[in-house]
Amino acid sequence: MVTEWYNHHGMEVAVYKDLKGQHRNHCLCYDCEEFKGGSLNEEGCPLAREVFGLCVEHNLVLPVWECPIFVQKEK
Repeated sequence: MVTEWYNHHGMEVAVYKDLKGQHRNHCLCYDCEEFKGGSLNEEGCPLAREVFGLCVEHNLVLPVWECPIFVQKEK
């Protein structure tokens, strides 16, 4: 896989070129009733909040592929 570097929130980070910008397409959180967006406030899923906090602290992007408390959104 080919990697590239780009500026993500003020920091240079590496990413696989074909996965750049694909986070939402691979993350269970965006299809979960408990998810209230990327936020550190007390609303929504405590697991998503913890993952987001880790992402903010270390300038990461982490999709969630498996989750023990997932609740499918009604479509």
